[in-house]
This record gives sequence, structure tokens and C-alpha cells, in this order.
Amino acid sequence: MKVAIIGGGASGMACAISLRRKSKDIEVTVYEKLPRALKKILVTGNGRCNLTNESSSPECYRGDAELLRHALEKYNYKSTVEFFDSLGLAVRTEAEGRVYPASSQAASVVSVLMNEAETLGVRIITDSPIKSIEAKNGSFVLNGKYTADKLVIAAGGSAAKAQGTDGDSFKLLGALGVKYKTPRPALTGVIIDGFTKSLKGIRNRCEIALFENSNELWRETGEIQFNDYGISGIPVMQLSGLIGENKNAVYSAVIDFLPDFDMQYIEGFITRQLSDTPSKSAEVMMTGLVPKALGNYLLLEAGIRKDTALKDTPAANIERLEKIIKNKKYVGLTPRDLEFAQVTAGGVGADEINPETLELRKHKGIYVTGEALDVDGLCGGHNLQFAWATGRLAADSIAGE
Repeated sequence: MKVAIIGGGASGMACAISLRRKSKDIEVTVYEKLPRALKKILVTGNGRCNLTNESSSPECYRGDAELLRHALEKYNYKSTVEFFDSLGLAVRTEAEGRVYPASSQAASVVSVLMNEAETLGVRIITDSPIKSIEAKNGSFVLNGKYTADKLVIAAGGSAAKAQGTDGDSFKLLGALGVKYKTPRPALTGVIIDGFTKSLKGIRNRCEIALFENSNELWRETGEIQFNDYGISGIPVMQLSGLIGENKNAVYSAVIDFLPDFDMQYIEGFITRQLSDTPSKSAEVMMTGLVPKALGNYLLLEAGIRKDTALKDTPAANIERLEKIIKNKKYVGLTPRDLEFAQVTAGGVGADEINPETLELRKHKGIYVTGEALDVDGLCGGHNLQFAWATGRLAADSIAGE
């Protein structure tokens, strides 16, 4: 049996290795458009490669729940750790259940995968983008010249074009008449209309809540990074993929700039400053709460000049400042473009694919794995966990035939 895998990323290489491990009678060829396979792995986890997460479960993902269940039940994080142990990669678990290679180098992950693929006789053809698929006499012809009995589309989503994932999967699937949800950016920063540029470079622990109309969709606390276009950081990335899912909705975000202190504490803090140091400037008072530039921004939003003495600050403005610190609302939200996103939301759903095999319902012999599926995970190794799991599940399905 000849199997062609389009895409030499995480799910494609996991599928290729698993197939050859199951049977040496299966001839496996990976077609990669870039000069090398697994390029995107090298930049994951800030170059450390967050392989998986010990808490990976359907609750850590968005999209089509049917596609999640079977893959994650069969290949959970323990199975992924065992898979990499079998490749000769030691791993360790860090904060929040994140699993990394013991070397803390993504290059180690690439090395063991490529070594195993070579040892098993997986053929990898680089600089070979696949532009067309034709079903012919029970086989598949790629680009009019490569033939295969089974085909795996593992070319990723539309995020991170520089790493080779620029929507090739969807072009191929669309040409086959396969329907899919329009790809959207996920795990990316959020642009805010008219956002101040004065906060660029500031980082602060905040709580952010996302609302669709008046319904709260997501709430998370962590370090938010302020940029000239808006905001980023893990809490922001986690909710970014939800913005725009309902095109008829109005999305807004509310930020609490001091989530570790309740309103009573903030009011008491400012009251004590007014009483004990009435001549202190508003700017100096705010430096006791937040970074200087952020404090000046909040004062401006409250209508208070930074050089105004506390004793000269109107009570109404003080009250406004307290509310803004704990409850600043932003509208006009847009996720950054796909080229800035880590993963893609949207893709092929269970109406087009069998969740237990990942085979297309309309095209027997063609399987889809990884980011092209309508599943996107939270930060913390969940997306790679899904990639490994779906690649191995597709291999099971093919080998089982």
C-alpha cells in the first residue's frame, strides 16, 4: 500500500512514523512545500516546544466536539509522552501541566522525529507543494505525477504563513467539494479601535472578560501586554478566537487592571492617600498601584491631570478613576490577522469527516488531520497534542484496512 501525506508538520510526521511502525509493507511518502519538514515546531513554545499538556481534554478546545472526543480518548497526553519516550526524548512537566522536552529545545523534538522517520524508511520530499488531487482508477494522483492508494491531508490551517501554513489544506479540500468553516485567527493579539499608543511595551497582571452582546464568553487573569494596536498576552490570546464567530454580534472586553484587589481595597487605598499625603500628585499616587505609564493613562481616562494634587482632585473624578481601574470597557475588537496567529479556528467538521477514522465521508481513502479540522485549543500544548493524536488516529485507520 502506498500512502501519501501532504504536509510534513506535527500531525503529518506523527502519522508517517506510526504507519511505518505498524507495517513495513506500507510505503509512506511525505510531501512538504518548504525546504525542510517540521519548521513550525522550531518556533512553538518560544523555541522550547510545548509538546502537550497533562490536562488536555475536550474542555481545553473549541470547535467541533465530535472531532475531539475519539482522538483525545484514544491518544491522551500520557500516550503522547509514551510516544516521545519511544523516540528517545525525555520530557518534563512544568507549571500548569505544560510538557516540554528535557533539553528545553524544540530542535530536540525535530531531531528525534526526523531520525525515526529516516530509520523507518519514510520518504520525505521537500520543496514540493501539492496543488491538485485527482481520483483515478481507485488511486489518487497528486500534481498529475505522484500516485498513492491512500491520502492524508496534513497541511495545517491558515495561521503563520511564514511557517508554511497558508491555507493549502483548504484549497485542496475546496477543490474536492468538501465544506468547511471559514478559517479565522486564534491565539493572537486583539486590535482595539482608537487604542492609545502610550501604553506600548507595558505589561501588567489583569483580568479580562469577553462579551458577545451582553453574554460573557470568557474570563481569564494573567499578564496582558499593551501594544500600539491594542492588547496581547496569554489571557488575550485565549479569547481572540471567539471574536467574530458570530458575525452579527457586538463584541466588547472589560479589563480589571488590579484583579488581586477588590474595589473596597482600592477605595481604601486612595482614601488613605488623600488623608495622609494630600499634596501628593495623582501621578505619584498611581505609581503605588500600577506601572507609571499605565497609571497616567488611567488618570487621563478619569479626567485627572497627572500633576494635580490629590487634595485638588474632584471627588467625582476620584470615583470615576476607581471604577475605571476595576472595570474599563473596550469595544471595536478585531483579532490580528492570520499571519500573526498561532493557530486557525474553523475548518472541516464532523459533517464532512468520520470522527473515529478522520476519513472524508464523500471521498473514501482521504483523511484529514491537525489544524485543518474544526478544532482549536487553548495555549499550553493543547494544539500540538491534538496534532499528534489525529496523526496517529489516521494512521490507525489506514493500517487497519
